[in-house]
Formats: sequence, C-alpha cells, structure tokens
Amino acid sequence: MPNSFSILHLFTGSLYLAVNLILLYIFLTPRRSRFFQAAALIITGLVVYYFCYPYNDLFNPRFLFRDYLLGTMFLIPCVLIFKESLQAKIFVFFMNFSLTQLTFLNFIYLDHFIKTGIPQVCVMIGLIFEFAALPLINRFFKAPVKDIIRTLSRQYPVFTLFPIISFLLLAYYALQGNFTVSTFITLVLSTMLIFFTYYLMSISITATRRQQELELISNTDSLTGISNRRHIERRIKEEFKRYQKNGMEFAVIIADIDFFKNINDRFGHDCGDKILIEIVKDISRSVRSNDTVARWGGEEFLILMPATNGDDAVKSAERVRTAIFQRGYSFGDDSISVTITLGVAVINPMDAISDIIKKADIALYHGKQNGRNCVVMYDDVEPDVKSSYV
Repeated sequence: MPNSFSILHLFTGSLYLAVNLILLYIFLTPRRSRFFQAAALIITGLVVYYFCYPYNDLFNPRFLFRDYLLGTMFLIPCVLIFKESLQAKIFVFFMNFSLTQLTFLNFIYLDHFIKTGIPQVCVMIGLIFEFAALPLINRFFKAPVKDIIRTLSRQYPVFTLFPIISFLLLAYYALQGNFTVSTFITLVLSTMLIFFTYYLMSISITATRRQQELELISNTDSLTGISNRRHIERRIKEEFKRYQKNGMEFAVIIADIDFFKNINDRFGHDCGDKILIEIVKDISRSVRSNDTVARWGGEEFLILMPATNGDDAVKSAERVRTAIFQRGYSFGDDSISVTITLGVAVINPMDAISDIIKKADIALYHGKQNGRNCVVMYDDVEPDVKSSYV
C-alpha cells in the first residue's frame, strides 16, 4: 500500500499535469474526437506513471530530472491531438512545460528553505496558485500567445527553439542538488527573464501586426478594397525599375465607367457605390493573379500588368470590357446596364513613368470620343490625334 508521501506526490503530480493540459487546450485547438483525445492522454499518463512509480524524494535531483524527461512524452499526444502546425505545437508545449516547471521548481526550493513541518506545503501552494491563475491566463494571454504561434508558423519557425532552450535551462537547474540561496536567486531571475522575453515577443508581434494593418489601410481603397492610387504609383515605379534592369516590358490599362455620373444622378450614390464594388470584382476575375488592380480616382481604374506585351494587354482589356458589358447589374428592383472604356499602353525605351500613364490616358479618352464601350491601344491612335490630346 503506498505511503502518505507517495499519495501526496501522486496528487501534486496529477494537479501539475492538469494545469499543463488545460494550458494546452487554452492555446491550441483540438482536431480529434474526444475519445481519441482521452485515450491518447490516458495511455501516455499510464506510461509516465509506470516509469515514475514508486515515487521518490522530490528534492533528489536525479528523480526530479527523470520526471522532467518523462514529462516530455506528453508531446506525442499534443502532436496527435491538436490541429496547429508542428512548430506551433512544439512551441506551446515547451513554453507551458518550461514555465510551469520553472515556477514549480521555485516552490520546491522554497519548500527546502522553509521548514513548515508539512511535506511539500510550498509546492502545493504553488500548484494551487498556478491552477487559480488559469482563468486569467485564458482571458489575458490566450490571444497574444495565439498571435505568437501564428506568426512563428508563417515567418519565424526558428523561434520554436526558444522554449526548448528554456526547457534545457530547466533541466540544468533540476540537476543542481545544493539548494543554495544563490542558486535559488539565479533560478528566480531566470524565470522572470523567460516570462519577460515572452512578453516582449508578444508586444513585438502585436506592434508588427498593427504596423502591417496600418500599411494595408494606407495602400487600400476604403470602398472597393483594392489598391489605391498611392500604392499603384509605387508598384508602377517598381515595375519601371525592373524594366530598366532586365528589359521586361509591362502594360498599363486605364479603365473608365461610361456615363457613371448618370447612374449616380438617377439611382443615387448608394447604387453607384455598389456598382463600383461589383465592377471591381469583375475586373479582378478577368485579369491574372499577378496583375494589380487599383482605383485611380472616382470611376477610373488602373490595371498594372507585369511582363505583358501589347497584344496580351489588349486581350486582357477586352476580357474586362466583355465581362462588364455582358453582366447585368442591379440595385433593388432596378436593372442597370454598364459599359466601360479602356485605354492600353505598353512601356518602351523612350518612356518615363509619367509617359506610359499619359499614353494609356490618351488611349482612354480617344475611346471616349469614339463611341465608348471599347478597348483602344495607344499605338493604334493616329499621330495627329495623339498630338491633339497633349
């Protein structure tokens, strides 16, 4: 029959395990059935219990180190149960394990220094403190940690090493059997430093995400969600530099909705806004994924087409024109026919950035003067007509 110390050790171990499992479920999302989750955790728990029993002196560094190593076996059900990336699961597992164990180890040292006469009283207080903090962790730390693991999975998987290094630091302290005040102070400072590092990591990622959101807002048209004039001008400069470097030509298409003012006057600006949004969707579906569609101003749109010659640009512009011409737009009970005129220009060695935009604009206005609902290539405009638009 197990003695009271073994029962107490089993209880503290079970409470510690419960804290870590709850933390996993706070930060990660299960993808398996509840039966599978329970089976995986119970089997792993029994294996760990088998190797840990009989329970020995908690202050013996050899047994403490053994328990830490056996605890890493729970990484197996963690990988099997949760749906996040492997890097995210390793990061969260070792983050939880190292932080809770470092806190646990602090209270083991306190138990050694404070002679209360009650075995492991400080350890029990520490575990109760960790358990009581779980609702606060769920409320205040769940979102920041999820931000961290999303960012690590996409951009910085190497940071997964940080909690593993923290665990190795934990293992080092577990092997220290002298229980001196200096070691305890170092342990406390190390624990605080690791907590603070995670805090700085969260603050940095949050600030980076906000910066990216602000940049997206500054580059996006608020109504249609596509690039705005500022962003497309920067993209044209980038393509122009690439053209100067490797000679890969690109095309610019400027499109203008025909008689859009009449739509606003007759059906109202809400209708006009809806038409703009729907037309943007039709334009985006008609061009390539690497083309950039931007709102140039009012009812005008600019399409930047990298690595595109004149023939391909005209074909793309014709696809856009046909898609909008054949589409039946509606607002409430009203059906609205919409057409669009497009001017096309391709960069050539004599052009500056402003020249290609001006050429597409001239082609557009030539189309406006000649019936609308058409595609006009700048090179097809007569020289005397070109000069009349200058």
